[in-house]
Amino acid sequence: MSTAVKVSAFAAALVAVFVVAWTIGSAVGPLDEAPPAPPAPTTSVHEGHHEGHTGGTP
Repeated sequence: MSTAVKVSAFAAALVAVFVVAWTIGSAVGPLDEAPPAPPAPTTSVHEGHHEGHTGGTP
């Protein structure tokens, strides 16, 4: 085997190792991050708006 073939094989193996590591890291995600806070409860702008309506036409 020539030197160029050996270096190319080493570079290909190195790229393959990094691709596998990147894939596993993306699947697992960050381990040291705190989980995000739950979303705040939302209230409607019209909450309590229909209290004065009787249901008839004005």
